[in-house]
Amino acid sequence: MRTMVEFQASGVRYCLPVETTRAVRSTVGMVALPSPQPNVAGLLPGDPPLTVLAPYGTYGDHVIVLHVDDLDCGLLVESVTGLRRIDENDIRPAPRGQEKALVSGSIVIDGEMVLLADPREIVLSPDV
Repeated sequence: MRTMVEFQASGVRYCLPVETTRAVRSTVGMVALPSPQPNVAGLLPGDPPLTVLAPYGTYGDHVIVLHVDDLDCGLLVESVTGLRRIDENDIRPAPRGQEKALVSGSIVIDGEMVLLADPREIVLSPDV
């Protein structure tokens, strides 16, 4: 069993491994960069400022703080549903047709497909 953080972005349900998440923050105070790289939504104030990425859509009121390989960044999402325990045997392979491997698999929860977001691809993608 794995514990995942469930969230919604662009009307789609996703999950992330809980061990790669540090916090959930509001977008209040987020500022835009004048010439952002693709999928960069802005910066949240702090020391250092937190870069907020938006690979799953550019609308959202919440930021999930991700930590991968000693790097922190934010993920812009519409809402965070909560924690969910998932049996790894129920996870289906990653879908074909992705330009970037932002989805590492899928699972059916309550009769609805939920995509598994890949935190490494989000944080370490060469586009950001």
